[in-house]
Amino acid sequence: MFTLFIFLIVIAVLVLSHEFGHFIIAKWKGMRVDEFGFGFPPRLFGKQYGETTYTLNLLPFGGFVKIWGEDDAEGASDSRNFATRSAWDRFLVLVAGVGMNFVLAYILFTVGHAIGIPSVVIAGEGVHDAMVRVVDVLPESPAAEAGIEAGDSILTLISSSQTVHVSEIEQVQDFVKTHSGIQITMVVERVNEELRLPITLRKEAPAGEGLLGIAMAKVGIVQTPWYRAPWEGLLTTISTTRFVAEGLVFFFANIFSSDVASSVAGPVGIAQVAGEASALGFVYLLQLVAVLSINLAILNILPIPALDGGRVLFLVIEKLRGKPVAMHISQFAHTAGFVVLILLMLVVTYFDLTRIF
Repeated sequence: MFTLFIFLIVIAVLVLSHEFGHFIIAKWKGMRVDEFGFGFPPRLFGKQYGETTYTLNLLPFGGFVKIWGEDDAEGASDSRNFATRSAWDRFLVLVAGVGMNFVLAYILFTVGHAIGIPSVVIAGEGVHDAMVRVVDVLPESPAAEAGIEAGDSILTLISSSQTVHVSEIEQVQDFVKTHSGIQITMVVERVNEELRLPITLRKEAPAGEGLLGIAMAKVGIVQTPWYRAPWEGLLTTISTTRFVAEGLVFFFANIFSSDVASSVAGPVGIAQVAGEASALGFVYLLQLVAVLSINLAILNILPIPALDGGRVLFLVIEKLRGKPVAMHISQFAHTAGFVVLILLMLVVTYFDLTRIF
């Protein structure tokens, strides 16, 4: 139940910030906004303030802003109608949601740097709570067979003759070398739970794997002075955007690969990750929301009907041909795109469930 609660908060922050971008620019440009909705219909609750009805809907996996004239030609002679406005005004409204997601990510990364952000560390000022953490576990290795998972923090190594409280990567490496072929106990922390895991080390290490079969990094909370936090937040936003964009290019280039398709997280997977991030601490949840916000921004700007990028595509076609695309054609394209996106979400949800259960 707690995980579901955290998931709904994360979705609400992402969706409401995105739709607020469309809403505020439409209002600024003098367009009539008929509805601001969280979730997709059927409607559960609605309250009208001024000319806009604010609604809460049953399916909490998105949201929408209904701007007069965006999806129909009624009242096309009125200056407050979306369809009558210049291409530039409409473009600003369409990309405002994406822009707001980038702004949200920047703010969250900036706050994260100011209060302390999880980072790989060597040494230096402003570092605290540093721990040796497992970042990868090789398949069929002693670590994998013992149940070690990526993200585990290594606290203690125990053998019949030695106990080592781990603070440096070299301690783990030295301990493993001197105990080859012997059963040891590794004490790890996983989502605030301490686990004691027996591991029988290899006698000899395969090339490139090691006796234990893990990759490690020293991770700590790195706090940035307040006056540098906005700059560091900007750099993190740019680097994360580049990383997410490269990941999406790889995904679409290999979309028909079962390994790639099954590795994508949908609502269930995001809920699970959000719950784990929340258990690790507020700053981890903060960073997760920032990364998801960038993911949402880049996905929405893709030229796919039903997404913001698809609507921008029709706007570009209108400028090139000198007149708008027929309303019934654009509506059909956006409806078809929406159906395809829902089907993809169901497929990804299926993979989420198979991974969990």
